[in-house]
Amino acid sequence: MTPTTPAQAEASNTARRLTLEARRHAGLRWIGALALGVAALGLVLAIGLWVSGAATGGLVMLGVATTGLSLGTFGLHNDTALALMHRAGPQALDEGARAELAAEPDPRALAALAPMPRLAFGVTVIALGLHALLFTRLAAVLGG
Repeated sequence: MTPTTPAQAEASNTARRLTLEARRHAGLRWIGALALGVAALGLVLAIGLWVSGAATGGLVMLGVATTGLSLGTFGLHNDTALALMHRAGPQALDEGARAELAAEPDPRALAALAPMPRLAFGVTVIALGLHALLFTRLAAVLGG
């Protein structure tokens, strides 16, 4: 067994921490994908209600905002996960993460990504709040 210096141990701990955080964001991006599908259905319903005269254009705009932030949730978590994987280095990643990094069309672009975990979480919370508001308003219009 080779002895490790404090610097090597710190680098190993940092890579492990980055890898765990990257996995978390890689999982959270699928909340954004699911939220995008749900928001798109809500948007279509809002447009249908607006066209029929049962709802105002404000409901449609709320659907657009909810759909856009849901897409932003996916994108921010995805970019954060990729940036953290890149910073951790291939030796710290599992096979799935290494394959995901290798599949990126422009590896130089990975170096330019900046992880933004707080922003990703913030946009996720706002998007989910807009979902609640959108579907509350849709239920009110449909309920009477």
